[in-house]
Amino acid sequence: MRRSIWQYFDWVLLLIVVLLTAVGVAMIYSATIGSESLAGIWRNQAVYAVLGVVMVFVTSLVNYRLLESLQWPLYILALGLLVFTLLFGSSEIGQVRRFIYIGGISIQPAFPALILILISQAGMLSRNAPNPPGLQELGISLGMTVLAAVLVYLQPNLSTATLYAAMWAALVFTSGIKTSYLSGLALVAIVAIPLVLPLLPEYMQARILNFLQPERDPWARYNLEQALISIGSGGLMGKGFASGTQSQLHFLRVRHTDFIFSVICEETGFIGATALLALFGLLLWRMLRIAANAGDLTGQLIVVGVITYIFYQLLVNIGMNLSVLPVAGLPMPFISSGGSSLVIAYIGIGLVQSVSMRRKRLEF
Repeated sequence: MRRSIWQYFDWVLLLIVVLLTAVGVAMIYSATIGSESLAGIWRNQAVYAVLGVVMVFVTSLVNYRLLESLQWPLYILALGLLVFTLLFGSSEIGQVRRFIYIGGISIQPAFPALILILISQAGMLSRNAPNPPGLQELGISLGMTVLAAVLVYLQPNLSTATLYAAMWAALVFTSGIKTSYLSGLALVAIVAIPLVLPLLPEYMQARILNFLQPERDPWARYNLEQALISIGSGGLMGKGFASGTQSQLHFLRVRHTDFIFSVICEETGFIGATALLALFGLLLWRMLRIAANAGDLTGQLIVVGVITYIFYQLLVNIGMNLSVLPVAGLPMPFISSGGSSLVIAYIGIGLVQSVSMRRKRLEF
C-alpha cells in the first residue's frame, strides 16, 4: 500500500504559526482600541489568517520539485510583478509605489515576488548538486537577485531590497559554495557599502545618520523614544492586555505594524516578550530540522530561504524597536498587521511543508 505523504506533514510547525498569528491578532486589537480609522483591522487580520492556513495546505500539495522545473517562468513572473508595481503601483506616501490594489485589497508585490525568486534561485544553485554551484551559476544567480532587488529599491523600498540580499546570501552559503568565492563576495560587499551609501536618497541617508547620531534630529527620534518607554515600562509582568499607556493614549505611532513589539512588551512585560521569542525560536528550530532532513539540495535551499525570510524580518523589526538598528519598514512576521504579508508568510510555511512531506521517497 502506498504510504501517504501526509505522515510527514509537520503539524507542530503549523500549530506554532497559528499561535503566533493569534497573538498578533490579539495585540493588533489591543493596539487599535479607540482608533476609529483602524477599527476592525484585527478582524481583517483574522480573515487573512484563515486564508493563510488554507494556503498552507494548498501549497504543501504542490511538489516543490515541479516548481523547480519552472524556475525561469517563475523568475520572469516575479520581475513582471515588480515592474508592474513601478509603473502602476500606488501608496498614500508621495511618489512611493509599493502596493497594487485588486478589488479594494492592497497587495505588496515585493513579498510574493521574493517567494517566486526563492524557488528560482534554489533551482539555479542546486543545478550541479551534489557538487557546489560553479562560477557561472553563482554569477547568474547574483545577477538575477541584483536585478530584482534594484526594482524593489526603486519603489523605493530599501529595507525589503536588503531582505532580497539577505535571502540570497543565505542560499549561497547553504549551497556549499567554495570558500574562495565566498571570501570574494564578502570583500566586494565590504567595499561596496561605503560607496553606495552616498548614492541613497536623502531621507534614507537621514535614517542612517539619525541612528548613528540620535541628537541630530530629536523629532525623528520621537517614536523610537516612545517605543523604548513602552518596552521599559512593561517591567517583568506588563501592564495587562489593552492597558498600555503609550499605546492606548496613542503616544506610540504605527503601533499595530512596525512597533507592535513595543506594545507586546508594555502589556505583557519581559515574560510575555520572552515567551513570544521562544515561540519564534521553536518555529525556526522546526524548520531547521526539516532543512536538515530534506530529500535534496533544492528542498534544503527552499526551507533555508523561508527561514531567512522570517528571521531577517524578525531581527530587523525587534532591532528597530530596541533602537539598536535603523528604522526600517519590515513587519514582525505573523504578528504585525498586514494581510498580504501574512498570507505570503503562510505560503512560505506551505513550501516548507511541501519539502517536509517529500523528504523521503514514497514507499510501496
